[in-house]
Amino acid sequence: MVSPLVSGAIALLILGSYAKQQRAEAVNVHAGPAGNEWAQAMNDQEVHQTYQLAAGAHVDVSNISGPVSIEATEGSSAEVHIYRKANNSGDLAYRKVSVEQTSSGLTIQQKNDGTERSSIDLLNRVVLKVPRLVSVTGRSISGDFNISGISGAIDLNGISGSVDVRHFNGALTVSGVSGNVRLTVERINDAGLRVSGVSRNVYLRLASDLNAELSVGNTTAGVSNEIQGLALVGVGPSNYSARLGAGGPRIEVSGVTGFIVLQRI
Repeated sequence: MVSPLVSGAIALLILGSYAKQQRAEAVNVHAGPAGNEWAQAMNDQEVHQTYQLAAGAHVDVSNISGPVSIEATEGSSAEVHIYRKANNSGDLAYRKVSVEQTSSGLTIQQKNDGTERSSIDLLNRVVLKVPRLVSVTGRSISGDFNISGISGAIDLNGISGSVDVRHFNGALTVSGVSGNVRLTVERINDAGLRVSGVSRNVYLRLASDLNAELSVGNTTAGVSNEIQGLALVGVGPSNYSARLGAGGPRIEVSGVTGFIVLQRI
C-alpha cells in the first residue's frame, strides 16, 4: 500500500514532467516560424550600385519581371537598387537584371539565356534615383511604372501594370498599358504629350495655368470632365477637343478602353 506522502510525490513528478513538455512544445512552436523567415530571407537578393551620369544622359529600362520606380534627384549620381524575390532559391539563378553604363547613359535589362524553366516564379523590382536632366525609356515591364521629377523626354511602352508620371518637364509618350494611367501635367514643352493604347482609365491632372491643346480620339467609355470652365467640344461619337489657357503644345489621347478623366491638380 502506497502512503499518501509517496502518492503526492509521484503526482508532483508527473506534473513537473508535463510542464517541461509543454514548455518545450511552446519553444518549438516559436522556433518554426523563425526558421521559415530565415529560409525566406535566403531566397531574396539585393543589388545596390552607384554611377555618374552627365546632363542629357539616357536611361533605358526594359524587360523587367516586376515594378519599376524612378525618382529624380539633384547632382550627377545615379543610384540603382534591384530587389529580387523568389519562393524557390533556385529560381534566383535566372532572369538576372544587368546594369551597363554606356557612352550615352545606363541600360538596365533583364536577361534570359534560354535555359530557364517554364515554372519560374520570380519578382524583380527596380528602383532608380537619377539626375533630373536625363531622358528615360521604359519597355516591356511586367508591373507598375512610377516616375517623378524627370526633365528630359520620357517614353514608356508595353507596361503590364499601371503608369504614374509626375513633375515632368519634357516630351512624354505612353503607349500599350494594361492598367490605369495617371499623369500630373504642370507644364509641357513643344514636343507635347501622347497617350495611346490604354486598357483601363486615363487620369489627366492639369495645372490651372497650363497652356495646351487637348485632343481625344477613339475612346470607348468617353470623357469625364471635372474641370470647371473647360469647354470640351465633341467631334463625332468618340472624339473631343479643348483649349487649355491660351493653347500651345498638343496633348493627344487615343485608343482608351476606359474613361478619360480630366481634373485639376
